[in-house]
Formats: sequence, structure tokens, C-alpha cells
Amino acid sequence: MRLAGLSDKEILDIVQPLAEHTENAWNEKSYSDFIQYFIDENPSEHFPEEEFNRQIEENYDAYGKHTIADLVTIHRNPDHVIVIWKVDLENREEPGLLIYGFRERDGKVLIEGCSYHA
Repeated sequence: MRLAGLSDKEILDIVQPLAEHTENAWNEKSYSDFIQYFIDENPSEHFPEEEFNRQIEENYDAYGKHTIADLVTIHRNPDHVIVIWKVDLENREEPGLLIYGFRERDGKVLIEGCSYHA
């Protein structure tokens, strides 16, 4: 399957559950669930649990829970897609942006990277 050749709906049907799982893991402060769908064989090398905990400590009280909101855009590259959503933040009226990169590996779509900007 080539993600870049799929319709927006087809892409979202595949990737949105992965992003929602990851955001729920953030909300529950669960590192092991957060990295579950990362593409790295060993995500703890590139995003160690200490960094996850540091980001939770710095940001969670200020922004609270994340909830994926409206789709902003899907950007297709030859070998991966980037999906940008608005993200509702529990402790702030203005939404932020949620950016996810997805790539196929061994027949599965996985998360290449994710970030939010508030």
C-alpha cells in the first residue's frame, strides 16, 4: 500500500486511530502506550522515557489533556504523509496544532514523529 496514493479519507481511516491512541497515552501519562506505534525499533533511544516525563512535567499543567480536533491538511511525500490537526487543549481556549508524520514499514503504517504547538 502506498499512503501517498490514497484519498484523504482513506489516509485518515488508517492514521487517525494511531494518533488518537498516542494522544490518549499522553493524556494518561503512559510512556509505553505513547511509543507503541512509533516506527523506530527502539524508540527509547530517540525519545527516552525521561524526555517524555520532562515534557509532561513542563506542559501538562499548562495545557491539560489533548483532544484531536479539526483536520488542517494532509501533506503527501513520495514515502510518507504528514497530517496536521487542530488540537483542543483542556486548559486553554485557543487550539494548538498537532503534527504527525506517518510512514509504512513492513506493510504497516507507523508514526514517524509527532509534535504539538500551542
